[in-house]
Amino acid sequence: MRRFILAVVAAVAVTASASSLGRRGQQLRPSPKVLHDEKYCYGLYPKGTPCPIEAATFDQLIDHDDPSLGTFKQRYWVNPEFYAGPGAPIVLSGPGEQAADRMVWYTTNLTLDGTFAQEIKGAAIVLEHRYWGDSSPFDKMTTKNMRHLTLDNAMRDTTYFARNVKLSFDLDGKSHPDKAPWVFTGGSYPGALAAWINKLHPGTFWAYHAVSAVVQPIADFWQYYVPIEAAMPRNCSKDMKRAIKYIDKQLSSGDQARKDAIKAKFGLSGLADDDFGWALADGLQSWQGTQFTTPPSKIPLFDMCDYIEGVGGKNGSAIHIPDENGVGRCAAVAGLAKWFRTVRIPGSCQRNWGDYWKNDSQTIECWDTHNPNSPFFTDRSVRNEWNLQWQWMSCNEPFQQWQASAPGDTGLVSRHVTMQSLRDQCERFFPDEDGYSYGLKRGRTTDAIVQRTDGWSNVNSTRLVHVNGEYDPWLSESVSSTFRPGGPLESTPEVPVFLVPKAAHCPDLVMRNTLANEPLHEITQKVIGIISAWVDEFYEQRGISHPGF
Repeated sequence: MRRFILAVVAAVAVTASASSLGRRGQQLRPSPKVLHDEKYCYGLYPKGTPCPIEAATFDQLIDHDDPSLGTFKQRYWVNPEFYAGPGAPIVLSGPGEQAADRMVWYTTNLTLDGTFAQEIKGAAIVLEHRYWGDSSPFDKMTTKNMRHLTLDNAMRDTTYFARNVKLSFDLDGKSHPDKAPWVFTGGSYPGALAAWINKLHPGTFWAYHAVSAVVQPIADFWQYYVPIEAAMPRNCSKDMKRAIKYIDKQLSSGDQARKDAIKAKFGLSGLADDDFGWALADGLQSWQGTQFTTPPSKIPLFDMCDYIEGVGGKNGSAIHIPDENGVGRCAAVAGLAKWFRTVRIPGSCQRNWGDYWKNDSQTIECWDTHNPNSPFFTDRSVRNEWNLQWQWMSCNEPFQQWQASAPGDTGLVSRHVTMQSLRDQCERFFPDEDGYSYGLKRGRTTDAIVQRTDGWSNVNSTRLVHVNGEYDPWLSESVSSTFRPGGPLESTPEVPVFLVPKAAHCPDLVMRNTLANEPLHEITQKVIGIISAWVDEFYEQRGISHPGF
């Protein structure tokens, strides 16, 4: 039986999704458990039954501002299992920042996207984002080649696809967006795409579902850690702040021996100060990939807290559970260091970047961002391990969203993790090439994105439903942010807003997760009802029948 620091922790049962390491790219959507033979129909349907999922490609424009540049093949998967016939709706899963191979299950009713399709008797489509997976116009992710990976092209990809794709079951175009309602659904960045497309490119999609939508990108995004601290046991957060304050004192001492000693204590010798500070935030950032469906024993953040409070690991004890005042600085530093040495570091590079460090379970090279020979900087393949494409969008748009330390007193994150230290990586990733450089270097700003999209101030949306999690690290960039001027956006019939208590990132995307928590289940049922009602309105306004009803 797992030992808990505070009983309140048991209220938040979660599961880790794909690895998510902050600036290394947001692997946002959880992967499925293979239900059947993986070699047949993606493991989603049993052998002997028809496989309804079709894989296809679409000729997408390389640049929507210059069609003369030609096209590239953009992959998509479509599942007409619930499609009621000509004129029935289409549900499009917004393209996300990863290869879509393992997103195929979003066309099934194991997910909310597929459940939308089931409820409205439509087909479900997963569209792969340009430059990811097998949907890239270039084989190498160089500065020059990345120039067509832009937010504008990504948004326009979806509308161009919807208006020009020839679906095998709808060759007559009866379910074209002008004749049938298309629903756009997405989480996090794809959730933001939903809101931004609604604002900037209306008229193609009829209704939108946006969960954990990061509509207000913030350059110096220290607020990322605010919901994480709220989810932490009070003793742990207090002690971690004590530990980080002490560690920062050693790093700022000017005494190389003291600096070397503290890094060695954590098993992170040789790292630059900013990389060392960033590594210490790893347990915090692991919270992003949590849901309601896995035992708390699987949550790295809680495991780290147990070590800090002396109740975790081989020598941990639950005889005395520290109260909210914690164990104090010395014990906290020792416990945090032990967690890194014995739990977090062993195999970490293998787990997260297996193609680079397959045979070395003790290396810490994946924490080093100053080595120009690191595969993070030398691997320019489309399927690189670092998610170089997202780094480009952070540096070029620039979304930025650097998860640095907060201003003022030392908090949960080292003062050596600064916005500038994270920005500096852009130059190492994207050196000038044939006159091309990244947007941040050319003077582009995150504020310009907000000005264009209206960010969290866009209150004039139509048929857009927001769902956010109370403990989501990305909450502060959503319409439910407590940092939003005037407070969180109030829910209206045209723009319903739901906040899921104690939920982390993208809580409603997987139906199994929605069944594990009653408040989330109730909200999800309301969202399904809202989308269904909006779809009905499409047909009612045109005086035509909704196929299948």
